[in-house]
Amino acid sequence: MKKFTVALLYNLKASAPHAANDEPWDKWNELDSERTVAGIERALRAGGHEVIAMEGDVTLPQKLARYQVDIAFNTCEGFRGGSREAQVPAILDALGVPYTGSGVMTLALALDKAMTKRVMAFYGLPVPAGQTFITGDERIDARLKFPLFIKPSREGSGMGVSAKSVVRNARELRDQVKFIIQAYDGPALAEEFIEGREFTLGMLGNLTADERFPRNGSWEASSLRVFPPLEVDLSPCPPEEAGLYTSVIKGKLYEVPKYLCPAPISKTMRAKMERYAIGAFAALECYDFARVDFRIRADTNQPYILEINPLAGLQEGISDIVMQAEADGINYIALINGILEAAAKRAGLI
Repeated sequence: MKKFTVALLYNLKASAPHAANDEPWDKWNELDSERTVAGIERALRAGGHEVIAMEGDVTLPQKLARYQVDIAFNTCEGFRGGSREAQVPAILDALGVPYTGSGVMTLALALDKAMTKRVMAFYGLPVPAGQTFITGDERIDARLKFPLFIKPSREGSGMGVSAKSVVRNARELRDQVKFIIQAYDGPALAEEFIEGREFTLGMLGNLTADERFPRNGSWEASSLRVFPPLEVDLSPCPPEEAGLYTSVIKGKLYEVPKYLCPAPISKTMRAKMERYAIGAFAALECYDFARVDFRIRADTNQPYILEINPLAGLQEGISDIVMQAEADGINYIALINGILEAAAKRAGLI
């Protein structure tokens, strides 16, 4: 692979603009740790690239002007606003700097879970029925059936997810929705609670032009590598987490669950989830890598897409997509450099 000068762009938890008032403990769970950034930098250097690491903030244009970079490796989650994951890509687009991962439209759309569900439903992908609450006082959609699952509509990394997220009546729904709206300063999403096993599938590479417009549910990919499904077995977790993949587990107890990869499922079910994952990748117009989360409904054996993450975490030894890649014979250095290579090919650099 050709060697590049790479701008490694990140947003550190240590740089988060903490509010003066109380904020949820998991408010900045999505941001990178110094360990994650150091791991990505080591992997890129192991690939032979020169790496210039910097915070992806409002001073990014001035910082980039000091260097001649070929491409940016983007991990920026952003600090503020519903478009925060798309802000650094927008700056890079304006500067004409190619970068890894999905573009502005995809990152802005995928951060809004309700809008993402609408796009996926349009393409016939299975998603739980849901409703967005802006104030918490809206009339509850009569088509929704309890129990429901409540989470922030514009957050990730399990933020706001706890044992209280599963609600079984209107009073519990109102209480939890209003808590989410106030605590996370954004809409709450209520959706059908899918009782069953939880899986995630990571992907590396890109789709051809024809594959980006699937017809009749024919989701196939010739050059997109779908990693083996990973099942998150939450049975070892404390009972107060209620069998859910909560923010506490993702942020503090990530070593407690069992991560089974390849997951013990049938070939038929694996193939079905792979098709749906490819369909989600195409529907959201993702690039280079992404991860799709599923639950399989226990009573019907139907997989449902919970969400897609086009900016999946890349912490060595911990992040889901990293574990899946390793199970597929791709070590951490190869994964990071594979993402860079996919982006470089898209940009015509190789």
